[in-house]
Amino acid sequence: MAPSMGSSHRRSSRPSRPIRSSRTQVQSYHENSSSEDQLDDDPESDDEQSRPLSLSLRPRDSHRMPVSYREASTDGSLEGAPSDEDPDPVMPVEGPTRVTYRFSEPSNHPHNSNRPSRKRTVETRSQTRRSKRVSNNKRLELGRSLNKRRKIEEEVPPVVGSGVIPPWQTLPYHILLDIFYSAAYPLVDEKTATRNSSVQWLVNVSLLCRAFHEPALAALYHCPPLIPPAKAHGLLNLLTKPQESLSTNYINKIRELHIDAEILLAYKSGPALGYFELPKLVEKAPQLKILRLYHSDDFVVGLPLWQRTKWIYPESLFTSLVSSSIRLRSWDWNSRFMETNGLLPYMMEKHLQPAFCGLRELRVLHISSEDSDGNGSAEVSNEREVVLATALKELPELRRLEFLECSIVNEHLLPNLPSTLTSLTINNCDEVTAANFSAFLASHGQHLRELALSHNRHLSLSFIVGLAQSCQSLERFKMDISIHDLSSYHDVEPHFRELLNSSEVPTWPATLRDIELIQLRKWDDTTADVFFTSLIDAAPVLRNLRRLVISAILKIGWRDRASFRERWIGRLEKVFLRRSAVPNSILSTIPPVSWQPIPDTVAAGTVVDDTTTQPDAPGSGLSTPSKRKSARIAQRKLSGVEDDVGLSTSHNTQPDSDDDQKPLTVQGMCDVVMVRIDNQRPSETQFNEEDFLDDEVSGDEDWNGYDMDAGDTTHAW
Repeated sequence: MAPSMGSSHRRSSRPSRPIRSSRTQVQSYHENSSSEDQLDDDPESDDEQSRPLSLSLRPRDSHRMPVSYREASTDGSLEGAPSDEDPDPVMPVEGPTRVTYRFSEPSNHPHNSNRPSRKRTVETRSQTRRSKRVSNNKRLELGRSLNKRRKIEEEVPPVVGSGVIPPWQTLPYHILLDIFYSAAYPLVDEKTATRNSSVQWLVNVSLLCRAFHEPALAALYHCPPLIPPAKAHGLLNLLTKPQESLSTNYINKIRELHIDAEILLAYKSGPALGYFELPKLVEKAPQLKILRLYHSDDFVVGLPLWQRTKWIYPESLFTSLVSSSIRLRSWDWNSRFMETNGLLPYMMEKHLQPAFCGLRELRVLHISSEDSDGNGSAEVSNEREVVLATALKELPELRRLEFLECSIVNEHLLPNLPSTLTSLTINNCDEVTAANFSAFLASHGQHLRELALSHNRHLSLSFIVGLAQSCQSLERFKMDISIHDLSSYHDVEPHFRELLNSSEVPTWPATLRDIELIQLRKWDDTTADVFFTSLIDAAPVLRNLRRLVISAILKIGWRDRASFRERWIGRLEKVFLRRSAVPNSILSTIPPVSWQPIPDTVAAGTVVDDTTTQPDAPGSGLSTPSKRKSARIAQRKLSGVEDDVGLSTSHNTQPDSDDDQKPLTVQGMCDVVMVRIDNQRPSETQFNEEDFLDDEVSGDEDWNGYDMDAGDTTHAW
């Protein structure tokens, strides 16, 4: 009985969980007893103590560093260990606090009578928790890079104010409405179909004071954001309520509706909401002036095959426009929502209704001139052009017309367009050539003020010869020869032989305010000389020009191209770039900034010698390409003491031509003069140096703000 009583006594004195050789219970601040006390109170547990001690603590976090046993042990006991009553301060991750535990062994064992006590340095869970080591769970995901580059956020300079806050709440309603509208719009990014943060900003501004409530809500509901579809259903429910019971009359505030037909109209918004009823929304917006039904693919130029959507133009929509007595000012006809054969007669019919008689802006998208059959042949006829021209003539107030990817714009349609147009945009229309477009400008260009021609692969620059005579009221001229083709062929080259002949001298209307010509190519340096010379000669006439942007591609030797760039960029900047006097600081409400006066101010219309160089004006718009000059000449240029000797030394390889010796008439009124001349291969997306820089922040960005202990030598930093 004695042995059994002894064994039962040992079982009762032992802890409930036996101590194994591979695991030793370690003191935690969440446990009631100490492992050392339990070992000391059991002198007869020789079987367990005779085994070699092996301390293996398995980290609960998969990213915690396991305890190393090769660290130098320090003397200490449990009395010196931290406790809950005296917690240690939070330590950094690089140098965590470690506690030394002492495991005593019974001295009555024959094998352990002379064995010295062992010490183990471990890290408790409480100390690990206090070290605030945050695990990175992103590393567990497959396919994710371990060291992802961080994006550098550009520091936005703070807005410098005068320190005086005017009484905004006393401003009239219409002035506050213009301020809120200009500050918040656009409310929706149509390309990505997402809301902008300005929507919530308008809501917050409307709650600031009573004076801001009405103008902020008017700016919000002027063109309400209908993304996501649940918000559109909420707006329709709000408009169906009696407006007399609401604090604001929301019905009269809606003036524009921009609707993504595929997201909002083509599919159900959910089992509870169902399809969105656009005719009901139109009926609840009697002040509607602009109605745009677009598709997200309309913003991608050059799609090889575009598919029609499930949604088509409903007859109930036009019935609602007539019943609500709405007079539209802007509308879009898109062949994605109806086939071309049915859309053109439908268009002519609807233009006779009162809702469309007052249209001032019209966009026509994806209308082809002919349909090819299965064999690849197409029916050659001008019937569609006649129907479209007839439909456009039914709009007497039409002033702005835009064609996007319409092959119907050809020699049959252009002569029959309305002659009252003030703005014309032709984007990616393959049938427009220099011949038929020159004839159009000669007969219909008297009232044009804006002309935008982009991505037309058959349109060269030959029509610019008679531009001054044909378009005497032109103010904005934009032309982009970059070609976008997303098909398998990826044809990004224009289909004309040469951009401009050397015998064709461009002419420029005197009313021009903005000139933007992008990716001018397929010409030689002789033709480019004629082109730039025409701009220099027209400088006395172009008094209204404020912006000049030219991007040219020359396929010549790099030495000749460098000389060409050096000569023409400098001359264009000298003639057109603004060099105004220092503004009067008394007339400004912003605290004055230390402005550096410009040493050589050239007035508009002054004739200067081409051999001298004027310093660049600070803050004169976009930066121009740097000139290839020596450091000595550049230093003299900045100091304003550049002499003729330096220039003659830098250009001693080429004698000056007659054009270089001719004095120039300085226009000096352009805020932006950006001229780029290179031989880069044209592409749809242009990359620069910033696209190839490493975005990872260098330095000690991973430092958590705590320095390691001086005695901790486990890490190098």
